[in-house]
Amino acid sequence: MPAPSARVAGRDAEPVAEEVSLEIAAPSRIKTGPTRTERLMHSPLGTILPVIAVILLWEIGSALGVIDPIFFPAPSRIARALVHLVQEGVIAQHLGITIRRVALGFTIGTVPAVAIGVLMARIGWLSALLDPLISLTYPIPHIAILPLLLVIFGLGSPPIIALSAIVCFYPAIVNTLAGVRQVDERLVMMARNLGASNRQILWKIALPGALPTIFAGLRLGLGLALLGAVAGEFVAASDGIGAQTWIYWQIYQIDNMYATLIVIVTIGFLTTNAMLAIERRFFGWSKATQKQL
Repeated sequence: MPAPSARVAGRDAEPVAEEVSLEIAAPSRIKTGPTRTERLMHSPLGTILPVIAVILLWEIGSALGVIDPIFFPAPSRIARALVHLVQEGVIAQHLGITIRRVALGFTIGTVPAVAIGVLMARIGWLSALLDPLISLTYPIPHIAILPLLLVIFGLGSPPIIALSAIVCFYPAIVNTLAGVRQVDERLVMMARNLGASNRQILWKIALPGALPTIFAGLRLGLGLALLGAVAGEFVAASDGIGAQTWIYWQIYQIDNMYATLIVIVTIGFLTTNAMLAIERRFFGWSKATQKQL
């Protein structure tokens, strides 16, 4: 009988591939949530632990003479100066003035920014008109316009409030514009097919979907409003916590200067965390918010 042929039904026999066994390694541990370390680092205690470590190293370095106490007084000296300023009523008096300026500037800057951003996102011709103006003026260092504000408003609170409003206007309008534009257009089309009006689409679909992004812009704007107010007080005012910091630098009271800087940092920290808490409370369903939890 003829030998078995290498061809089968007119086709070349396919080479037999070697059998390869693949092993899928199962994960040794399935992550079901944040670890204890991650929860600690995201807690209020975990937030201040690095600060405490830096203060301790600073104090030790000052005691050993490694850090120059003339330019960097020991934290214990700064704490005593802060307590003295609080007891004298200096902090309460000037901090209240600064907070009022920040609140006014933040309100004046963000309320029209959100309104204009929503309108730009829903009205094409308005966006085409204002987009170039925003793109042109946004890169300008806002502190550079303080001399112009001083010419217009003079010294005192008005130029400081105006600067604070300007610096928080841009993040609010940019985030609002981006948030409303990112709303799923399929939802808008479905609503139109069901007979929804433009006003209903705006209030029921566009704004709720854009609120997390809008609020992120407001949180950023609040920090910048504080920055603008303090920077304006350096030059344009004789009262306010920023003005006191500048005065203490001029008369070379370094302990008091650091004490007022601590107050500014504390206010910024508290306002930022308060806004984060509000964001987590009301916008926890947002993916962008969940990444911060």
